[in-house]
Amino acid sequence: MKKNYLVFVFLLLFALNSFAQTIMGCGTKLSQKEQDFFKLSLVKIETARKAGLTKKKEAAPYIIPVVFHILNDGSNIGKTFTKVQMQSRINDAIDVCNKDFNGLYPGYNTTDSRFEAVKSKMNIQFVLATVDPDGNLLETPGMDWHPDAHIVDGYDSWIYNYIYYGKKGKYYLDIVVVDEPNPSDGVYGSGHAFLPVQDVVPHVTYNHRYIGTTGGSDASFQFAKEMSHEFGHYFGLQHTFQNGCDPINDGMTDTPPTTQGFGCNLSAVNSCGVIANYENLMDYNVDCQAMFTKDQTNAMNYWLDDMAVAKYPRGFLWQNNNLASVGIISTAPIASFSASTTAICNNKSVTFKDVSLGLPTSRTWTFAGGTPATSTIANPTVTYATSGIYTVTLTATNALGNDTKTITNYIKVDQKSTLNMVENFSGVFPPDGWAITNPDAGLTWEKRKDAGNGDSACMVMNNSDNAVLGELDYIQLPYYNLSNGINSQLYFDVAYTKFDDKSPDVLDVEVSTDCGTNWTSVYSKTHTDLETTVVPTELSNNWIPKNAENWRKEIINLASYIGNPNVTIRFKNKSGYGTRIWIDNVNVAITQSLTPTTDFSAAVTKTNCASLTVPFKDTSTGNPTTWAWSFPGGNPLTSTAQNPIVTYNTSGSYSVSLTTTNASGAGTTITKTNFISIATPVETSFTEDFEGVFPPVGWEITNLKNNLTWEKSTATGRNSSSCMIINNADNAAGDVDEIMLQPLNLSLGATDFSFDVAYAKFDANSPDVLDVLISRDCGATWTNLYSKTHTVLETATSTDANNWIPTSDSDWRNERVSLTNFKGNPNVLIKFVNTSGYGARVWIDNIKINFDSKEKPYSDFKVTSTMICSDLPVQFSDTSFGEPTSWSWTFPGGTPSTSTSKDPSIIYNTPGNYNVTLVTTNAFGQGSTMLKTNSVAIKAKSTLPVTEDFSSGFPRQNWQIINLDGDPITWEQRTDVGKGDLSCLVINNADAPTGLVDELILQSMDFTTADKPHFHFDLGYTQYLSAYDATPSPDQIDILVSSDCGITWTNVYSKNQLQLQTVSPPIQDDPATKQANETNDWKPTQDSDWRSETVDLNVVKNQSSVLLKIRNTSGYGTRVWFDNFKINNSPILSTKENKIDGITVSPNPSKDLFSIHIPSLDQEKYEASVYSVSGQLIVNKTKSEMKSNEVMIDLSGKVNGVYILKIKSSSGKIAVSKLIKM
Repeated sequence: MKKNYLVFVFLLLFALNSFAQTIMGCGTKLSQKEQDFFKLSLVKIETARKAGLTKKKEAAPYIIPVVFHILNDGSNIGKTFTKVQMQSRINDAIDVCNKDFNGLYPGYNTTDSRFEAVKSKMNIQFVLATVDPDGNLLETPGMDWHPDAHIVDGYDSWIYNYIYYGKKGKYYLDIVVVDEPNPSDGVYGSGHAFLPVQDVVPHVTYNHRYIGTTGGSDASFQFAKEMSHEFGHYFGLQHTFQNGCDPINDGMTDTPPTTQGFGCNLSAVNSCGVIANYENLMDYNVDCQAMFTKDQTNAMNYWLDDMAVAKYPRGFLWQNNNLASVGIISTAPIASFSASTTAICNNKSVTFKDVSLGLPTSRTWTFAGGTPATSTIANPTVTYATSGIYTVTLTATNALGNDTKTITNYIKVDQKSTLNMVENFSGVFPPDGWAITNPDAGLTWEKRKDAGNGDSACMVMNNSDNAVLGELDYIQLPYYNLSNGINSQLYFDVAYTKFDDKSPDVLDVEVSTDCGTNWTSVYSKTHTDLETTVVPTELSNNWIPKNAENWRKEIINLASYIGNPNVTIRFKNKSGYGTRIWIDNVNVAITQSLTPTTDFSAAVTKTNCASLTVPFKDTSTGNPTTWAWSFPGGNPLTSTAQNPIVTYNTSGSYSVSLTTTNASGAGTTITKTNFISIATPVETSFTEDFEGVFPPVGWEITNLKNNLTWEKSTATGRNSSSCMIINNADNAAGDVDEIMLQPLNLSLGATDFSFDVAYAKFDANSPDVLDVLISRDCGATWTNLYSKTHTVLETATSTDANNWIPTSDSDWRNERVSLTNFKGNPNVLIKFVNTSGYGARVWIDNIKINFDSKEKPYSDFKVTSTMICSDLPVQFSDTSFGEPTSWSWTFPGGTPSTSTSKDPSIIYNTPGNYNVTLVTTNAFGQGSTMLKTNSVAIKAKSTLPVTEDFSSGFPRQNWQIINLDGDPITWEQRTDVGKGDLSCLVINNADAPTGLVDELILQSMDFTTADKPHFHFDLGYTQYLSAYDATPSPDQIDILVSSDCGITWTNVYSKNQLQLQTVSPPIQDDPATKQANETNDWKPTQDSDWRSETVDLNVVKNQSSVLLKIRNTSGYGTRVWFDNFKINNSPILSTKENKIDGITVSPNPSKDLFSIHIPSLDQEKYEASVYSVSGQLIVNKTKSEMKSNEVMIDLSGKVNGVYILKIKSSSGKIAVSKLIKM
């Protein structure tokens, strides 16, 4: 879908018939909020388990109604599927899930015996729903067919328009089928699901490629089980490898800690040191998934029984009243039916549809005046030959009873109305006598209850999801007799915003005088002419016309049809894959006054700008032929045009009058008082403390999504009882809300602008942002005055940020914003803009504007250098308020130590932290003194040689990791492999999408005496070679140097995936091992896997401060491994044997104690360390503890398994061996 929340994502990059890396990985996890809720829920689940409540459904199964919403047809990949194929795949998928959950596969009976005591299954049935929320029978059970929506992105908010859960009091397990459920993983991600602890309308999002195993599916039998995996999430389970080896991991006590996709060797000890439940359906071991555990089924039963804890309870799904309403279980029938239309000409046909509830097995129809007169089929078509008004009766029957529904005077044949018709869509839809024609049986005209002009209902045509260009949809009005018509007209209200210039939706109105055989167009407007409101393209899909100014009245003259006894009218929509067309207040005025009834409108009637140009629109009825307008304060003052354009150049409020006439005489006169308003810019100082009305007079709120926005809070204020807040704790990430002050006159002189803010961030991953913007051209362009994200915006900390209230004065901070650059402008607009990060509330109070300030300056400054190095200039910038004219700086430890420049540059030669002081002065005197303690931090420089073997903490002190894309993958230390030891540096391109960049900058180095500087390191790499796809994965490593503290960089090394290759031959993926990818799993365990690299750094020789940066650009290939950095003054790396000979361990294996014998070398000192296989330090014997060449290692109390012993000498020699504890 061309138009493009937090979820638990199952990113399985797997396809039997696709060219993909067979890597399994997890994408986005629960937010910290949701994890906190999950942990709290574990206590509730355990309490329920002890009370026996999680077993109460053993006697009868949970029955869960399921519906698949098909929102993509695969055409974008040239692999379309039919409705019949998808029906087969859906049936297969449901069969797989039922067998998995109920332990009906043979594999359930042969799972690892070590987990037999905790193995468990559910008593549950997934059944395809047969009735939609509107009570309509689904054409195909369990399938809501909308492939033309062409939704690609699994996070597209538009999917919520299709989800059934909760609509009209009915509940379903919704599966939304799209092309890329997890967009960051392209077409190969299988899907994601929402847990009950998440405040999201529950659903599963799934890749159309992997539904079932039949009908063209790309999924194997085992991979089809991933639908069961997603259902596990839906009912409250996390992955068994959640948080890796964390003992709590998924919160289930009977699922041992593991790492994702460890494999199907059931006896293998994983990197957590245990044998895990590799066959669990909530792991990623596709080839052997077969079971749940008792704790898992207890948890799912808990959430299935829940009716109140979750915001969207799963307990609603299986209640009998719900199952009956969605067509799962039979009840005594409730007869109901619909008709394609209720108004026709004679000899025309009507198609009836049985929409009875209760799953009737038979029905009997009676059609008075129709042929046939009776029928027993579900959806009969009946022809009416004779004029009249006829009754229809339906009796629906099943084994539980029968029910009859009769609608008298239902079908109207040749009944042409002579009465005026007004339809505001507040009743049934389509209205009586109206008929919808939907040739493609897809999206068509529908009723909306959340918008209208003058009320809350209208009809709408959804072209946003109507992706077939040119698709036609019609809605026809009843038949009218205009034989005695007077000034006959059709008028209606329309609202529309176009998507873009290339999406030409078209609205036509057509008239027929021969019962619909032929049609004549009387109105046609395409997207650009139809538009009534302009909104940003990214918001157009979800736009709703909430205000009267969003609507325009359209009037169509029907004079040429007066005298005709058989007239019908229809609206025709032609989709341009644009947006929605909204229509309300349709009026067929057959007889009207001979003279006009005057009225007018204008799309814009007020402004904060200095002037306003208004296009007026005549909306008078009665076919006026002349117009007399009066525009006091406007230019022109009068007009006789039907739709004049008038300009207002002076602030104030103005009335508008109009009188119309036609051939029968003068119509009415209408005057609208204060119809036009031009705001007067404020030039009197004020402080807004939000104690009065909200928003304050003249302020404007922009809330394009019509949800949470800026509001007044009476919970607190700074030195007051009220303030303004925006609630990001409940505001979806990415939502933008603005509040604009009344216009300001800054032509008087210096203006002070300040406000108080209070904020406690929720967590580091919820980036709320507050911006303040200013415009001098009435909003045509905006300049950012102030921008702070959550970590910088924070004024206080709280362990309960969602409910935090700033009650203490110390919770607030005063922010001052300079308006100096906008002095002299007579009309300036300022707005606060909040961008939600789904974090916490932002509190604002005491917005102060002081015009023509005659105050002494408020001194302030910032350090503008992006990096700070010794011996190189540090740039300072004055940010003082009050327009200072002189500056007095003090720089202890700097050169110079003082300055009178506005923006000085200072050099610090010695590492350390330094204070800076600034005092400013203007014509009104000396301002405040600003002292910033430790505002400058000068880092020490390294001297050559510089070495690093990554055996200690990472990153090394004063090294800097730059993760430019903010993704989870960046430079990291590994403790399971290395050149000469078991530690190294790695960047994981195997799981990083193409194009992501990560940089590592080493501590500044002194090359003053280095005339031949070189960088030596060991490199390990094998390019990605897929068993299915020869397309290269272009990983690239660049090494850059800078001698000016990072202002400029010079590239000294650049190699792509071919040049980086160190293994010969390259590691090739084996197509026979479906569960593994040898290329991605490769590690450089042999010395021959590594290559020594030397980089000439001559371009920065003899420089006093040198930075070296390693840049990785992912090609979605494999890991790049680095070890043994050495920067020296020689192209030759002087090496010596670094292996310690003669190390012995006895006994080995051992129960607890290991005796280590080390060679007796007087000049050497040794350190012994023992690590787990996952790299965790278990024992450390420092040099001071090792008094002889014999050392005892005690592993008492440690779990049995393999440990790594590392001996390191003071000269850098290393020995590594394994300890086996029995």
